[in-house]
Amino acid sequence: MPDKETAIQAVLIWLAVYPSVLLFSYAFRWLGVGAPLWVEILVSTALTVPLITVVAQPVIGRIMARLRKRRQRRRSAARWGARAPQEHRAIE
Repeated sequence: MPDKETAIQAVLIWLAVYPSVLLFSYAFRWLGVGAPLWVEILVSTALTVPLITVVAQPVIGRIMARLRKRRQRRRSAARWGARAPQEHRAIE
């Protein structure tokens, strides 16, 4: 994976992780759970990691695939000019 793609993926993952951790933290405060910080973090991560793995990661994978496809089309268009040869269009 190119560096730019890795950076984009890291930002997308962070955008999924941060709100979920924040939500769980607010939930602990709202529920009035007087648990020690380490327990709060343990439960928060125990809920966040599966959420990110099952929900966010597939979505991020689809976004990254679309970005790759779009970049590939732009490179192809730049290589072939404004109008691609007939054989090239059939592959897409």
